[in-house]
Amino acid sequence: MASMMISPPGSEERVPPDEEVELRVGFDATLAEVRDELLMYLRRRLGDRETAADLTQEALLRMLKYREAPEIEDRRAMLFRIAHNLVLEYRRARYRHHAAQHVTLDDAGPLRMDQPPVEAIVDAQRTIDRLLTHTNAELPPKCRLAFMLNRFDGLTYPQVAARMRISVKMVEKHITRALTACRLAVGDRDF
Repeated sequence: MASMMISPPGSEERVPPDEEVELRVGFDATLAEVRDELLMYLRRRLGDRETAADLTQEALLRMLKYREAPEIEDRRAMLFRIAHNLVLEYRRARYRHHAAQHVTLDDAGPLRMDQPPVEAIVDAQRTIDRLLTHTNAELPPKCRLAFMLNRFDGLTYPQVAARMRISVKMVEKHITRALTACRLAVGDRDF
C-alpha cells in the first residue's frame, strides 16, 4: 500500500489553476466510484442501513477537506481510513451512552423473584395431571361436567346451571363433590 503524505489544508503549496481543476475532477470521480462500495463496507461493519448511510455521508464530507491536496497518493485508502475511524467513534459514543445508563447491583437493590421456583411449577403440573387423569375421570359424568365448566371454562354457577339444565343448588353440590375429591387426591390446595 502506498504511503500517504498529507499536509493540513491550507499549508500546501499553491497548485496552478489547470492542475487544480484536474485535481478536483479526479477527486470527485474517485469519490463517485467508491461511494457505493464505502456504503456496503459500512453496512457490513455496523449492521444498520441508516447509520451506514449517515457515516458514509460524514466520511465523504471529511474527505472534502483534502480535495485540493495534490500529495494524496491513494484517495480510496484514505476515504476508507476515515470511514474506519468514524465507525470507531460511533461505537465509542454508543458505549459511553450505555455506560451512563449502567446501574450497579448495589444500587438496584435485591432482585425479586416474580415466578415460583421450577420445582413448584413441576409439582403443580404433576398435580394437575393426576387430577385430570385419575380424580376427574372417576367423578360421575354430571359432576365432572359441572366442575369443568366452572373451573376450566370459567362459567359462573348460574351459567353452568343453564347450560346443564339443572338448578344452581345442584351445580353447587356437584362442584363441592368434585373439590372434595380433588382435595382427597392431592391434599389441601387452593382450587
